[in-house]
Amino acid sequence: MNAAWKVHAEKWLMSPESPFVLTTGSLRLLAESHHLDTGARAPANATFFRWLKDLVAAEKLSEVTKGVYLNRLGHPSASPAAAASHMRRGAVVSLSYVLEQAGLTNNFGETFTCVIPTHASWTTPQLSERRVPGIGTFRFHAMRLDRMEPQDARTEDIYDRRFDYQRATPEKALLDWIYLANSHRSRLVAPPLDINADELDQRRLLRLARKMAIEPELSAWRQRWQQHRDDPEVDANASRFEIG
Repeated sequence: MNAAWKVHAEKWLMSPESPFVLTTGSLRLLAESHHLDTGARAPANATFFRWLKDLVAAEKLSEVTKGVYLNRLGHPSASPAAAASHMRRGAVVSLSYVLEQAGLTNNFGETFTCVIPTHASWTTPQLSERRVPGIGTFRFHAMRLDRMEPQDARTEDIYDRRFDYQRATPEKALLDWIYLANSHRSRLVAPPLDINADELDQRRLLRLARKMAIEPELSAWRQRWQQHRDDPEVDANASRFEIG
């Protein structure tokens, strides 16, 4: 028979109000909250960690890195991308993953691409990939802070506020990619030319490019993109695979 504190904790984890990303600390507070409400004995450390292990084994929680979990009880279909900032401080989901999820490319995968802010006075961030079995790969790219959050740029141009974690708008994701592809510090290649860039908010795109000081780089990429679009062979291949 499950202890009352476990029933209380898992019932809360199942609720829509529960967080999707949890830490060992927040889960410990949850386990102890029943004790605070009822005066019952709080679980011992060994009991608590055995419960955590059981939740992971039952796929009620998914561990993405040491001490960070995804709550699959209350949010079974939420994107693991929400955990990015818990894996690397300041990480923003951007680049190809955002464009894929916006339906602007056809290259869907299980890689969560992110940018991390850097500054000359800061230590170099950890950029190694993090592969999480059953979830995918988190890939991090360093980017100057003044390009990640350009001065005077509109917050709604930079961040997609439909999400409750730091995630770039599709326009910012494309510009981040173009910026990194033109940086000697990055190994990223230019964005593919089969992106449906005409579906982006063009005014937002130009505003951000101006604030990021990469208008020439955007113009050069758009010129190549338009040439690709105008290629008769490209049109023939695209129509061949049209559905409906």
